[in-house]
Amino acid sequence: MDDYGDDEVDITKLRYVLYARKSTDDPKKQIRSIDDQIKECQELAIHKRLHVVKVLRESKSAKKPRIRPIFTQMLKDLEKGVYDSILSWNPDRLARNMLEAGIIIDMLDEKKMTDLKFVTHPFTNDANGKMMLSVAFAISKQFSDDLSQKVKRGNRSKFTKGQSSVPKHGYITTVEGTYQPDGKNFDLIQRAWEMRRTGTSLEEISDHMNKNGYSKVIKTSGRRVKMDKRTLSKIFHDPFYYGMLFQAKQQVDLRLVYSFQPAVSEQVFFEIQQSSQNRQLPLNSKRRVTLYPLKMMVKCAYCDQFMYVAPSSGSNKRYLYYRCDNRSCTRKKRSVRAKVVFDFIYDFLSKGLNLTEADYKQYYEELSGIADTKRQKLQVDIHIKEGVLKNIKREIQDLTIGLLRQHNQRIKQEGEKKVSELEIQESELQQEIETLKSQITDPDRDKLSLEDFLNLSKNAATIVRSANEIGKDRICRRIFLNLKVDETNVTSYQLKEPFETLLKTRNRQLGRDGQT
Repeated sequence: MDDYGDDEVDITKLRYVLYARKSTDDPKKQIRSIDDQIKECQELAIHKRLHVVKVLRESKSAKKPRIRPIFTQMLKDLEKGVYDSILSWNPDRLARNMLEAGIIIDMLDEKKMTDLKFVTHPFTNDANGKMMLSVAFAISKQFSDDLSQKVKRGNRSKFTKGQSSVPKHGYITTVEGTYQPDGKNFDLIQRAWEMRRTGTSLEEISDHMNKNGYSKVIKTSGRRVKMDKRTLSKIFHDPFYYGMLFQAKQQVDLRLVYSFQPAVSEQVFFEIQQSSQNRQLPLNSKRRVTLYPLKMMVKCAYCDQFMYVAPSSGSNKRYLYYRCDNRSCTRKKRSVRAKVVFDFIYDFLSKGLNLTEADYKQYYEELSGIADTKRQKLQVDIHIKEGVLKNIKREIQDLTIGLLRQHNQRIKQEGEKKVSELEIQESELQQEIETLKSQITDPDRDKLSLEDFLNLSKNAATIVRSANEIGKDRICRRIFLNLKVDETNVTSYQLKEPFETLLKTRNRQLGRDGQT
């Protein structure tokens, strides 16, 4: 072994923590397993008479900072004096990003860490040793970035051929990565589309599928899962089932690249999207111009459709309600008072988002990856709305031609009323499509300034309580993406970025640390 500079410090009196890491996405042949790393580190410890007081294992990537709770806690313990030094197999086990690499070198400079030992890399705690360590970290980062680019290029190439590893109900993926019908499950998925076309509820369809033996095996656990309403709702809004596959910035028509067998025709798919949109319209077809808070934000927990918001029609004191007008929904109480929703919001915000400037910087460093995910969803939404718009235009054209030949005045008036309603839908859809397209061309348009971010994080509850209806709506839209309610309570919610990602990360870390 190389000379590790042991003469400068009595390393036998230091307390070493052994840190072993393997990325869950590391290629198996490119990196040693955690057990192998630990074994070789322990052999070095015996050879050098190192006192190892703790062995830590972690299966997380080191490409991005602040996503390894065990590593983060180890650095905190080093600062507290629980350990003196780190023993690891290679510098890239500690960091493949320059932020955490810099933290390690800074801890050496500030004497918060006495020594580092590696099986594959000689290190001395002096200027030359730290320079060579920084070079090793830089090489690790370059390797990680280069590998990521090659993987992305490979995935893009496969995608153009219709190859994907994303699982889909009713299909199996072949060795080549193409989709083939999954026997009985595929037949049941096809039947589900037929039932949905005739207006059958999600609950009835899922019951039918489960009674007839539908089940999907989760590869990672081997567990069999049955169909449910939430999964069906996603299936019925996924263009994949007629042949269009979306991924990041790409889309491919599987029908053109290989003998893909759709579960539903393109025409029927968009008929169902149009019917779904019509079911979400209020029973009273008149459009209201009054602005009510959280419109198109509150969803029904039973059917996952947006609820209609309006005041009660009583002659005395009027209250604001959210009402589910989906005729096929199984809920018994159709509406819930807005007070229930806002009481939940006040309570949630009163506990504080408690995010910091560091959280802000961390999130927006990773904005591009989140923007790609958002862009893919927007592309699917645009594709669906454009298909529905095409159907509506064709229906308007057919009705208009029919009216020219119609002599019955009553039928003619009904047809003209239907055309008018369709033209309103056409106009609204065109506006929605333009709005979605503008978000794709400018993914940072909703980016908060640091001042707004910190202000919302600390004072959101007070601001929302004191605001009028317009103010409440504007601020809640900055924080919440949607909320789901049953007959009496808010059952779940989804936050808007960056709050969704940051709070999930913080809560996950707190949970692992055993804190509340």
